[in-house]
Amino acid sequence: MNRAITKNYHAPVNAGPDKTYAVLRRFESRARLDEALAALGADDRVISSHQIGLVPRRATGYSLVWRLGNGGRAEIVWSALVRDDGDGGSLLSIRVRAFADDATSRAGLLAAWPLLGPLAEQHAKRTLRAVAEFAERFPEEDAAGFALAEARAA
Repeated sequence: MNRAITKNYHAPVNAGPDKTYAVLRRFESRARLDEALAALGADDRVISSHQIGLVPRRATGYSLVWRLGNGGRAEIVWSALVRDDGDGGSLLSIRVRAFADDATSRAGLLAAWPLLGPLAEQHAKRTLRAVAEFAERFPEEDAAGFALAEARAA
């Protein structure tokens, strides 16, 4: 049985969900992760990294497929969801899931998790902080412009 390693992180945001989601959609956290992996000299282990579209609305994600030292491969997915908090603000949640396709890969993932786990956690927490800060500072009329530009680009 190949169970995923799952961790959830949450942050309240003093901005409405549409505004928070507009910032989340425009926020590019992948570059910081790629930069960190390159600084470690570990970027050659990355098989693919890409943004993923998630349904329902106000959700987005990012996937990193990693080549393990034992020849296996693992995937780490950060999925972000913005919800209305019922009080004019929003709740930003990021779920980190790490999983492998077979027993060999799972063994490699578990062995690497003491290093990969904190990296995945810091990426999630950094994203939470940055999106919350930008959404809280972002003028409401600019958020509407973001949403309009997003709709036109789609």
